[in-house]
Amino acid sequence: MYRQLTEHAEKYLKSLNNQDNVVDQLKRMLADLMACGEANADAACRALRLSRRTLQRRLKAEKTSFQKVLKEVRAELAVRYLSDRRLKSLEVAMLLGYSNLSSFTTAFKSWYDMPPAAYRQKILQARL
Repeated sequence: MYRQLTEHAEKYLKSLNNQDNVVDQLKRMLADLMACGEANADAACRALRLSRRTLQRRLKAEKTSFQKVLKEVRAELAVRYLSDRRLKSLEVAMLLGYSNLSSFTTAFKSWYDMPPAAYRQKILQARL
């Protein structure tokens, strides 16, 4: 399972721009931290070697916030994980840091206007 998670995270990391701004650094870091179950602001600050206030200030300068970036990373990884038939929806929810399937389903609907199960079915049918 860890290997699959790492592979998905690596693909996501490669898809990000190689720009050196704090948002891109944070996205890469969050993808790694999710693999360890530590996708939170304190862990990200430690990994980026920034104080929490400095991270907030730099994100504000780029007109975003930690929560917005975290949501973007989760949304992107959710799609990648759901396209892997071996992962159950509950496992995807846990990998993304949600405490239950209901919370993940609500978040996924807000991102893509459909529940994860419907998205997965649509993706898998498109592959046939």
